[in-house]
Order: sequence, then structure tokens, then C-alpha cells
Amino acid sequence: MKFQIEFIRRAVRDLKKFPVAIQKHILEKSLWLESHPFQFRDKIKRIKGVKFPCFRLRIDHGNDSFRLFYGVYKNVIYVLRIVSKKDADKIIRKIRRIDFPPDL
Repeated sequence: MKFQIEFIRRAVRDLKKFPVAIQKHILEKSLWLESHPFQFRDKIKRIKGVKFPCFRLRIDHGNDSFRLFYGVYKNVIYVLRIVSKKDADKIIRKIRRIDFPPDL
């Protein structure tokens, strides 16, 4: 089953904060989700305590590590946030409070 990827406004703002090389790497990995949104258990984890199906994708780039948080509704993957590993715990608390599916 092929999925469609939609970036919410906040995720686009998050992405623009990173250098161009990291942006390209993150976009490559996010496009990979179109055909494999749940497949690789070592990189994808389900977020517990959220009312909707929410996951995080670990993206490693050199010595840096990033987290891409996404939710799934029907055949659409909504990219909610893209943050560095150190900010991931704060974001999880915020994701638990958002309405889903989000407004783009």
C-alpha cells in the first residue's frame, strides 16, 4: 500500500532550521516512509499515550541524530515535527495534546 506524505506547517518550519545538507537527508528518509511507514522496527517506534496512531522515525546523519514524528490517518502520513534527539521528549508531551488529523 502506497501512502501520501503531508508536512504540516510546524514540520516545515522545523525543517528549515537545519542546514541544507541535513534538510536533504531528512527529506530522503521521509520519502522512504511512503512505501515503508511501519516496516523497520530499529528506526521506527510507536508513541504511547497518544489518541491516534503516532510514530517517530530516527534519522542519523553523521554524529547528529534527529526524530521525525508522524501520524497516520487512512493512507496519509502527516509529518508533525522534526527535531533533534535532545528535544524529542519535550515534543512527545506536546504531541499528546494535538488534534488529529491536523490542519495543514
